[in-house]
Amino acid sequence: MNEEMDALPKAKIAKSRFNWLLWLIPVAAALLCAWYAGHDIVFAGPTITIYFQNADGLQEQNSFIQYRGINIGEIKTLKLAEDRQRVTVKVQLDNFAAGIARQGSVFWIVRPELKLGSVSGLRTIVSGDYITVQPGSGTRTNLFIGAEKEPIEPVKALDIRLLSQKLDSLQSQSPVFYRGIQVGEVLDCRLSDDAREVVSHARIEEEYAPLVRMNSIFWNAGGINFHIGLFSGANISAESAQTLISGGVGFATPPDFQNAATNNTVFILNEKSKDEWEKWSPAILLHSVPAAMINKASLRNLNSK
Repeated sequence: MNEEMDALPKAKIAKSRFNWLLWLIPVAAALLCAWYAGHDIVFAGPTITIYFQNADGLQEQNSFIQYRGINIGEIKTLKLAEDRQRVTVKVQLDNFAAGIARQGSVFWIVRPELKLGSVSGLRTIVSGDYITVQPGSGTRTNLFIGAEKEPIEPVKALDIRLLSQKLDSLQSQSPVFYRGIQVGEVLDCRLSDDAREVVSHARIEEEYAPLVRMNSIFWNAGGINFHIGLFSGANISAESAQTLISGGVGFATPPDFQNAATNNTVFILNEKSKDEWEKWSPAILLHSVPAAMINKASLRNLNSK
């Protein structure tokens, strides 16, 4: 029996010099995991907490915080706050964006918004809602109260108040016109403190601020104006196609204009304009127009008469 076993062929086991290469796969995988873990530790910025009244549209591990169009962090968790009145949003900032976590920074959620005459946040329909920020310059902090809407950016402009009996078609972002040219917009509308009037906060661009004088007249330019004359017949007009949808404000300044209006000056917003107001055409020097050009234009007008 032993002789028969000895006669059988025997396998010869030979060790290859390249067997050790097989170990490169698990070793490389381990190194890759270690690199990713180290990358997250080294390049991750601070974790901040933002409280919002409503976090609808945000998703854990899937929504981002953006600034100037680039992602600067990711939303890690969404939880109901202990008082059950707000939502606690934990955000992991990237290391290069750590400077955003300062007092004075304002965070808000960008959502698609449809208004009469304007649409904003359309990109969120594809990418989803996200958080954006207006950076502050205070001391470092990791706790913030989120804003419910985008803050109004401070700019050099003339802020005025318009009083009316009712709102009509006015709304936020309704344009303000002077002789058919948009020179400003309505920022917001609210009831007065005694609820007897509507107060509309409007902003006139700095370039056109000299047009607004203490005796300027304002009127509601939204909708359609319908006028029937004895000889002219029916006359239907509108300030612009935009005002038919979003509403608007028009104003005029008389030839005997008074001093320039200052911030927070209050004007009466008339229900509609009068023909005589729209015929006013005073020469008012604007900041963007050199005085020499105004003088040349005046001379041409005089010579043509």
